[in-house]
Amino acid sequence: MKNSLIVATLLTATVALPAYAADDRCLMRHYVDGWSAHGDHAMIVDDTFGRKYLLSLAGYCADLDFSFAVGIRSPVGGGDMCVERGDKIVMRGGGAMREPSACWIAKIERYTPDMEKADKAAYEARHGHGS
Repeated sequence: MKNSLIVATLLTATVALPAYAADDRCLMRHYVDGWSAHGDHAMIVDDTFGRKYLLSLAGYCADLDFSFAVGIRSPVGGGDMCVERGDKIVMRGGGAMREPSACWIAKIERYTPDMEKADKAAYEARHGHGS
């Protein structure tokens, strides 16, 4: 009986996982897997399902390019909740900012392959690189 309970539990957990994978309308805190700076006012955040999100930040975010650690804090808690407008990006930087600094999230949207392609083309046009 124990083995069938364990198997049933594992099957339930495995079946429940794609529900998160199919729902890409929000970036869930628990599934944040990586990030990169996107200028001084935005960042790209990856989740464990391979999706990317563009987080537009309110104002100038000093040393975002040089930060070696980033966390997301919410005024209402954390856990598996969606990252939302008004949450705070907290950074530990390697640049001029030696103490943790923070920026507020102004907007969150899926970073689509078309957006990524357009950003790459704009970068190459600015820097004289081409295919």
